[in-house]
Amino acid sequence: MIFNPGDFEDEYAQSLDNLAISLQHSYEHIKEIDKLTGKFDYSSTIANRLRAFYCYQLKLKEFLGKQVAQAGSDFFVETIIFFLKLFNDLEHLDLEIASERPIQRKRNAIRPDISIWRGNELLAVIECKTQLGWLRENWPVHFQEREQKLREVFPNVEIFLVVMTSCNWSGFGNDPRVGKRLFCLLNNVWPTDCVNLHTPIELLFNQVKEITCRELEEEVIWDKAFAKSHDVLAQLAAAALAEDDAGKTLELDPEIL
Repeated sequence: MIFNPGDFEDEYAQSLDNLAISLQHSYEHIKEIDKLTGKFDYSSTIANRLRAFYCYQLKLKEFLGKQVAQAGSDFFVETIIFFLKLFNDLEHLDLEIASERPIQRKRNAIRPDISIWRGNELLAVIECKTQLGWLRENWPVHFQEREQKLREVFPNVEIFLVVMTSCNWSGFGNDPRVGKRLFCLLNNVWPTDCVNLHTPIELLFNQVKEITCRELEEEVIWDKAFAKSHDVLAQLAAAALAEDDAGKTLELDPEIL
């Protein structure tokens, strides 16, 4: 009997083919849930998605005899940006959220893990780390240098650091920026052993919302001031025309200027 490869259905290949479709379906399904309930639990869903990814990598490592499992850094960024985009849609923030987008049109420009834009203005940057690794001792210096370079281009940009777990380092300690600019989602546990985030991701998302609202308020203030300046100019122009009609103006003599 001759085996025809076309007769073989590779379930694994089919699963890979359907991943993108499943991701899109998940996105739309969550939007429907939010419409019905008015509130969606981002933190527990992120924890479950991270758990599923790392459990899969662990089983794959055991089955294939791999010494090292696939790194989860890209998946972590994709997970955060997925739910941040969802938050943007559900809260009607009208932001543009990108990953690895250069902040300038030049060679070797900074490409943040996640960047948040309104038009051509960079509002915020989120750097994502699964764990700090070799940065665990000098992360404050690294974070400050990153912040300085970003603000050389966009002076008002806000920078956030999100670390998945504190498994291999002591955490952010008593840094006053914890929960505002610094976030460690899991406290000394790996995603395979956790059912929810110790630090709610909603804290970060609400910071993004506050930045957006503040930006909109500044735009409204500017628009009102600009409109008011138009009114003042119109009044001055009308007064000047009235004086001219009344013969109270003099012809300009360039020789006197």
